Amino acid sequence: MTLAATPQGARAAVAVAAPGCAGACGLPGVVEVQQGTDGRGGASGMDPRTKPRGGVRRAARDEVQATDGSPEYVLLVNRGQAVAAAQALVSAGATLLRERPLPQFGQQMYFFVFPRTLTLEQGRALLAGRTPSAVLDLHKIYFRSAGPRVYHAMMVGDAPGQSCRVGRSIRVGVIDGAVNAGHPAFGGVRIVRQSFLREGARRTGASHGTAVAGLIAGSSGAGPLAGLAPGVQVYAAEAFGLEKSSDGGRLEAVAAGLDWLVGSGVRLVNMSFAGASNQVFAKLLGLAQNKGVVIVAAAGNDRSGAPVYPAASSSTIAVTAVDAGGRLYGRANYGKHIEFAAPGVDLYVAWGNGGSYRSGTSFAAPVVTAILARRASRGGLSLNGARAFLRSSAKDLGPGGRDTHYGYGLVQSGGC
Repeated sequence: MTLAATPQGARAAVAVAAPGCAGACGLPGVVEVQQGTDGRGGASGMDPRTKPRGGVRRAARDEVQATDGSPEYVLLVNRGQAVAAAQALVSAGATLLRERPLPQFGQQMYFFVFPRTLTLEQGRALLAGRTPSAVLDLHKIYFRSAGPRVYHAMMVGDAPGQSCRVGRSIRVGVIDGAVNAGHPAFGGVRIVRQSFLREGARRTGASHGTAVAGLIAGSSGAGPLAGLAPGVQVYAAEAFGLEKSSDGGRLEAVAAGLDWLVGSGVRLVNMSFAGASNQVFAKLLGLAQNKGVVIVAAAGNDRSGAPVYPAASSSTIAVTAVDAGGRLYGRANYGKHIEFAAPGVDLYVAWGNGGSYRSGTSFAAPVVTAILARRASRGGLSLNGARAFLRSSAKDLGPGGRDTHYGYGLVQSGGC
């Protein structure tokens, strides 16, 4: 089907095929629907230096920016309703930039630029009566929640010097930046890597992703850099690159990485990043839960009570960070969605080509992920089962019972 699209500054025909990978697929399952030749998905005839015209909102820092400075919008829809939903928006004046299939979820993603005459609310209303499966939102960017004094293993209940090796049948997904598989912490560890950065994206350092993966799967022979679940297979989805002068992950890349993990048989995923709430992201997380995926998410480091994603989703387990004395990390986010606390202050982690002390909820989340990997090795693991297991042994911190800063309290490993 060919949809008549009206780009800002030019008119072009955009082909929207039946959902699937038809066209130029730079990454597995990526369909590039280009309008023009600027190499960045911009509309034909659009000058990248063009300023937003009067009435056109400029993209915020945490929003993907189109070539004219306005924000991109993302549509997530069941494949059977995909063409109708995309056509409805194009008919209303939206410019289709590209599409990306998510075959494991039976969904299609489309990315648009809206004219100043079309708002997000109007777009949602337009879709509501025609394609009820469609979810529309802004295309967000998610930023990471960022010697050897090693205390975290004993703090969660492991005996000194204990190493709880997990069978290689357990696969753990890490959606983050690049992971340095050659780091000394990963001797003998199987790491499967796939990048979901857009073509031409600038990669950032691998330290953050390496630290997160190391806390989970670092080899038992890595000394202070040993992980809490050595022996697991790590599936590393690289979704973070340089976005607006910071390390950031576009929702498009995060979604594609999650789809790949599900297709690879991964059912336990760590997400050490945080950003604005988003309806498309919420639906994706719910779809992952329906597939039996357990997602552990960092609370974020903004000292905020806002419901940041993915931690605020009911389809994830939200983890905050505490220090060796059980005190809350000073920059940790809070709210009624916080479920558990884990060590995350001054942890000695794999960094660069060696180790470094780092703090943040980013590093508390993989502690919980590793504990759940151990649990998974004893049998199937569901989201509700994971929550029940962690609640059953958590050490209460702060006010009695669950609270908005520590959740149910400090997680405990339960040993090997």
